Amino acid sequence: MRFFLDSITSKSYWQYVVFSRVGVQSIFAIFGGFWLLVSALDFFKVYTRDKYASYAFIIFLILSFLVSIFLRRPIKSICVAFPKQDFSVEVRIEDLFEVSGAIMISSNTVFEADVAGGKIAPGSLQGQFTAQYFTGNQDELLKQIGEELKKINGSVPYPMGTTLPITTHGKTFYFTAMADLNEQGNAMTTTNNVIRALNGLWDYVRDAGELQELAVPVVGTGRGRLKISRKKMIARISESFVKASELSKFTDRLVIVIRPEDASRFAVNLYDIRDNLIQTLKS
Repeated sequence: MRFFLDSITSKSYWQYVVFSRVGVQSIFAIFGGFWLLVSALDFFKVYTRDKYASYAFIIFLILSFLVSIFLRRPIKSICVAFPKQDFSVEVRIEDLFEVSGAIMISSNTVFEADVAGGKIAPGSLQGQFTAQYFTGNQDELLKQIGEELKKINGSVPYPMGTTLPITTHGKTFYFTAMADLNEQGNAMTTTNNVIRALNGLWDYVRDAGELQELAVPVVGTGRGRLKISRKKMIARISESFVKASELSKFTDRLVIVIRPEDASRFAVNLYDIRDNLIQTLKS
C-alpha cells in the first residue's frame, strides 16, 4: 500500500503515465475504441450522435483518461517472456529474502563476511543476509564459506564471478564476488566487474545449480557505488542473462528484485522499465 501511495503521488509517475508519448498514445487509442463503439451504436440506432455528440466528446475523453490511468496504475511486477527459448525475465519490487527459489548475494573478492567484527556493514546485503539467517550464529556462516573456498582452485583475491553456494533454511544462496574491498572495508566495483560477476554466476548455476527460479538484486547501485541508474543496471543484468541463456538454459525465470525502499526513493517506474527491456532485449 505504501508503494502504491508513493507512486500515485510522485511527479515521475504522472509524467510517464499521462504526459509522455506512450501515455498520450494510450489515451487516444482508448478514445478511438470508445468512438468506434459509439459509431456502431449509432448505426444500429441505439445511440444517436446527432443528439448527444456535443458533450459526448468531452465525456469520452475523460473516460479515456481514467481508463488509461487504471490500465497503467502502479504495479509491483513486470515480466518479459521469451516463449521460443522458454524462459522469462521478471522485475519485481519486493524484499529479496521473500522471493522463492535461489538468491544471489553480492559479495567481495576475499569473501569477507564478518559482520559482528565490523568488517561488513550490517546494512549491506551480506549484513542483512547474516541478520536474517545466521542471527547469533555468524561462525556457522563463516564455516560454510571456508569449506566452499577449500573446493576452489584459486587464491585470494578470487576472480570476479567466483560463486559459492550457501544452503540454509531450505534455500540456496549464491555468494558471488563482484566487488573489491578497500583499506577502509568499503566495497568498490565497476560496471565491467558486475558483468563479469554475473557471467560467473550464470556459469556456476548452469554447471552446478538446479533449474529453479533465480533472484538477483539490482547489484552495484547501492554499496557498489556505481554511478548508473537502476533502469540501466536492470537492462544490463537482463542482457547478460538473455545472452547466457541463449547458449543453454539454466533457469526458467530470472527475477530482478528492487527493494521497496529504493523503488520509492528513486521513483522506479516499472512501465518505463518494461518498455525499455522490450526495446533492449527484443530489438
